[in-house]
Amino acid sequence: MSAFDGLRVVELVHGVSDTGLGLAGAFPGMLLASLGAHVTRIVPPRAPEIDADLTWTRAWHRTKDVVATDDLDEIRELMTAADVAFVYGPPQLVEGRGLGADALTAVNPRLIHVRCAPSRTAQWTTGGYALLVEARAGFCSQLAGHRDGPTFVDARASAAGTGFLMAASALALLRRRTLTGTGGQAETSLYDGLLATLGCMIGRSERAAREVEQYWEKGSWFPNFLYRCGDGELIQVWFGGKGMYAKLLEVLGDEPSEKGYYADQSAGLLNARAERWRSTFATEPRDVWVERLRAVGVACEPVLGPGQALSDPHLAAIGLAVQDGADVVLDVPVTLTPLSDADSDRAPVIGRRLLEGVKVADFSAFVAGPLAAQVLADLGADVIKVEPLEGEAMRGAAYAVAACQRGKRSLALDITAPDARPIVDRLLGWADVVLHNFRVGVSERLGIDEATVARLNPGAVYCHASAFGPTGPRAKYPGNDALMQALTGFERAIGGEGNDPIAATWIPLDMAGGWVAACGILAGLAARAETGRGQQVASSLLGSALLLHSGVYAHDGELVTGPALDGAQTGYGPGHRIYAGADGEWFALVLPDAEAWDRLRAEVPDLPLSYAPLRSGASAEVAARAEQVLEAAFATAPAAEWMERLHAIHLLAEPLATPDRDGFRRGILDDPVNRELGRVAAYQTKDWGHFEQIGPLLRTGSADDRPAGPSLHLPGIGEHTTDTLTTLGFTADEIAAFLDAKVARQG
Repeated sequence: MSAFDGLRVVELVHGVSDTGLGLAGAFPGMLLASLGAHVTRIVPPRAPEIDADLTWTRAWHRTKDVVATDDLDEIRELMTAADVAFVYGPPQLVEGRGLGADALTAVNPRLIHVRCAPSRTAQWTTGGYALLVEARAGFCSQLAGHRDGPTFVDARASAAGTGFLMAASALALLRRRTLTGTGGQAETSLYDGLLATLGCMIGRSERAAREVEQYWEKGSWFPNFLYRCGDGELIQVWFGGKGMYAKLLEVLGDEPSEKGYYADQSAGLLNARAERWRSTFATEPRDVWVERLRAVGVACEPVLGPGQALSDPHLAAIGLAVQDGADVVLDVPVTLTPLSDADSDRAPVIGRRLLEGVKVADFSAFVAGPLAAQVLADLGADVIKVEPLEGEAMRGAAYAVAACQRGKRSLALDITAPDARPIVDRLLGWADVVLHNFRVGVSERLGIDEATVARLNPGAVYCHASAFGPTGPRAKYPGNDALMQALTGFERAIGGEGNDPIAATWIPLDMAGGWVAACGILAGLAARAETGRGQQVASSLLGSALLLHSGVYAHDGELVTGPALDGAQTGYGPGHRIYAGADGEWFALVLPDAEAWDRLRAEVPDLPLSYAPLRSGASAEVAARAEQVLEAAFATAPAAEWMERLHAIHLLAEPLATPDRDGFRRGILDDPVNRELGRVAAYQTKDWGHFEQIGPLLRTGSADDRPAGPSLHLPGIGEHTTDTLTTLGFTADEIAAFLDAKVARQG
């Protein structure tokens, strides 16, 4: 029996659409339903017209009960009887009807009310369409497309990030409710969701090294290692794992590296190699290269389209691809099972911050695992980052360290040394949460596997955030952001129909993996609080990456993709895309219903009579014709003039901000509302001086009663080794012996 069985969850979605919200309106309920909760989705009697042909909802809402009503008494009854309410819509349909947090928690103090509010900065406010938020924020100019100018970046960034924030908030509040008996509230927005995915992209320092500051200012200079093979098919290669670089050079017949992968990366030497490898890969078909590279342990994946991976037998073997009637859909990529039969003997600490008193042993590396631990630190947990004596591999990529290590204590430890075993065992016994993202089989060799933790600390929450899942034919394969962008169709989606794929350079799938793992751990902590039993959490980078296009499913063996990005990279159709004015400036336009379509026809008489907002389903041909008409019409006057005319007839249109990379980060970091809400963190660092980055984005409690913020610092390698060993109960003499034997290092 699940700790979430009997939990009543309500999604209120009035005045918004699935097209606009995407995963923001789907994932929180999907996750809780997969854990055992009963989820009721309250929708208006008349569905949003823009969603009429949207097939994604088949996969997203299949496990939810849908109640179509506008009866306010019925809605209030459902919401006040709920344990968790995820609330979407404009203020007039939420707070204006007495459905806001203050009104509902006054009736039911145990209710957890999680609100997706309109997005606002000091410069603009906009509502329930991720496209409009990304347009105003300047996101559409942050990735080079197949043409000049801004593009519709089909990365699902705002929608997915908001879904993660809402789910994490609800789970943290559920744990608190079990401990205190009182519910709570949280608030986020699609703009917060966008920021949640950009931690590796946004930073600004007083004196970081040139290559670090240049990355934040101008973007990535690092090659993608995506190649067209002799048969015309594309392959994505990654070789950052131990020994992979030398093996790749040998297979490709390239000269050996004198200093290794990270040194060549920092020195820019990889760019020249990457360019000359193009002709090498063109000599053989993709299958040949896949076989050769995997035979020597070099990671590679074919470049597929969204949903194509659902047919991979591995997904069925690990329960990610599930049969639902005639359909194969993606399941939620988090599982939760008891770690042992023993009860936890830990007395929980109840403080102002949601995870105050929770102790975390973070053995993870790279991005996804460390980000999950940082989310816990942001909520008040005491996180000990365990890394090798020389520092973990991503120390060479300072932007990733900045995005994923905030608020932790660093313990530099040679975990492979026999003399380190007492430290490891004591750390495992100390922790409430043990987290790692090693490849399957490595944790057993290191003695931090689930069986060891269950023996030493049966009340712990143990999380393995793997690449391909803990079991199945591909369980031991290495994985990272670039490989998953290829395998899951992410690169194809961003590239647009008929184009070469485009890789997102801000590591979005690693970030997604971190947030999904964090949600899994928070679910484990909530379940432990409810049952008193330790929990085992499994998540995967593969599942997290597939989640972003989880609306795609297979029906009788054929993919049902729903709306997709066009070759010009403008959007999903005439009623949900970006347009250029005569002056070359751009704006985003959303036509949510036939009434809006008809109002636009008054300005553009040649627009077809039939409402066809998306380029999919039965109206695809009409939509394509409408796009041609609107493109021609909007090209007759400057974008600002069209914006004025569109706003005069009350249409949803937003100008496209087109800042360069530096302007984009300044727009985030210098915005006074962002600073006021804590979206920006600023603090002193040892190496970089004054440093600014995207801050903790989980806002819980009322505006007047939010807990104090987290500890803001970036740990140096082993900066807290002595402090941590003291915390674990070692004497000064024992600590000195560890340091002298080079088992541990004080930074």
